Amino acid sequence: MSPEKDIVNLWLNRQGFFTVSDINANNRVVDIIAIRQKAQPTVQHVELHCSVSSPSAVVSEKEKADLLRKFNDSNVVDAVKRTISSYLGGESDYDKVLVTTAQVSLPGITVVRFQEVLREVVAQLDRQNYRSPITRALQLVKFVLMANPLAISSLVSKDHTDKNKPLSHHSKEQLLRQLLQQDAALRLFAKKESEQLIVSILKSSTLKQPERLAAALESILTKRTATRFLNVLLQQKEVKTAIEEEISKDQKLVKFLEA
Repeated sequence: MSPEKDIVNLWLNRQGFFTVSDINANNRVVDIIAIRQKAQPTVQHVELHCSVSSPSAVVSEKEKADLLRKFNDSNVVDAVKRTISSYLGGESDYDKVLVTTAQVSLPGITVVRFQEVLREVVAQLDRQNYRSPITRALQLVKFVLMANPLAISSLVSKDHTDKNKPLSHHSKEQLLRQLLQQDAALRLFAKKESEQLIVSILKSSTLKQPERLAAALESILTKRTATRFLNVLLQQKEVKTAIEEEISKDQKLVKFLEA
């Protein structure tokens, strides 16, 4: 069984499904039949389509036709119905589910992103000793690799020429944007020891432009704190020197300061 199939099986098991994998359908193999027995059984025919070489790729029309055959081939339909009947003692309606890394829409088929399945599985992992090698590997990634900030940083910040980089430039920007919006980031920036980091960020941002910085400060400072800010700013050596030079050149500034 492939690692991704192990992961999807675990995901389904945790939702209360009993799963049967790799069912022979003559010229094909049915990936998973999932059955959840309650007063009214829920049955799913689940197929997988995952890739690490081109995750999130848009599927071509030819690939769509191939994916549809995974569900609608007559041998597949017969094998699915036969398996369901053997476990439920009779026929039952079932849902068709495709778990994929790609971007695709198929008629009559529910598409689930494998990325979301993987996220849910990893999020639910605790520190118990798992026997499954796949589950244990995910556990090590979660509690050993992801627990090391330097290791995570080195992975996501790989050089743009590295063919093994996990994130594109766009994905990296999205990650940083999401992290900066979290409460932990806001608490970090609220600490005094983070001031130099914030200054460094400002120096590299559009806020280094005086007009943008002034507009930003207007939305941050109250009337009271703005007065305090100006008093402190005017005491700065570099600022005083700049003002003195401007006063000698611009009488409008003199009138502004006198006002």
